[in-house]
Amino acid sequence: MDTPRSGKTRVTSVSLRAETLEAIRSRAGKQGVSSYIEEAVQRQLQREAVDEYIAEYEAEHGPVDQAEVAARAERIRAHHAAHRGEATPADAA
Repeated sequence: MDTPRSGKTRVTSVSLRAETLEAIRSRAGKQGVSSYIEEAVQRQLQREAVDEYIAEYEAEHGPVDQAEVAARAERIRAHHAAHRGEATPADAA
């Protein structure tokens, strides 16, 4: 394993379909199956936390304006592209 994980770990048993496990092994490489699964689960937990936050926000303030979300996402993409020196869709016009 190249990068040690921080925090305490515990051994557990998880059942996966054989095809899923083979796919993980083929992608995990030196990282190892446990680290690969840990990272995937962490991403899922983050997604669920964001979904919960959005649901709470919408319950209090009403639905999120999807046009505003798209506009802000595009500004973020443009900002990151500019810092990487990439062209943005607006540059192509």
